[in-house]
Amino acid sequence: MKKAVDFHREGYNCAEAVIKAANEKFNLDIPVNLGSAFGGGMAVGSTCGAVTAAAVVLGYLKGRKDASERNEARTPMREIMKNVKESYGTDNCIQLKKNGVSCDEIIDYIDNLLENVLK
Repeated sequence: MKKAVDFHREGYNCAEAVIKAANEKFNLDIPVNLGSAFGGGMAVGSTCGAVTAAAVVLGYLKGRKDASERNEARTPMREIMKNVKESYGTDNCIQLKKNGVSCDEIIDYIDNLLENVLK
């Protein structure tokens, strides 16, 4: 089973790699192209693509299909955001890179966080 960083090294952007790895790990069928616009911090260095892909995965697995349902995606996403900010000080792509954080590092970090919050 491949990790998200392996998919990134094959040419997928950060978000696509996280989604592709989640599909494999959790037997999902999230369209990988949902992550295409999130790479590079939404193409402008904003919120990290790996982080936004985690939101896509959590929404798919724990999101609600009807407004009357409880949104179960918020708590694990809050946990991921808390961990990212505590570990890196930011979730901003440009700032992460300025701080010396490689795409592979943050992708691997998010990949592992997703596994932990979905256990």
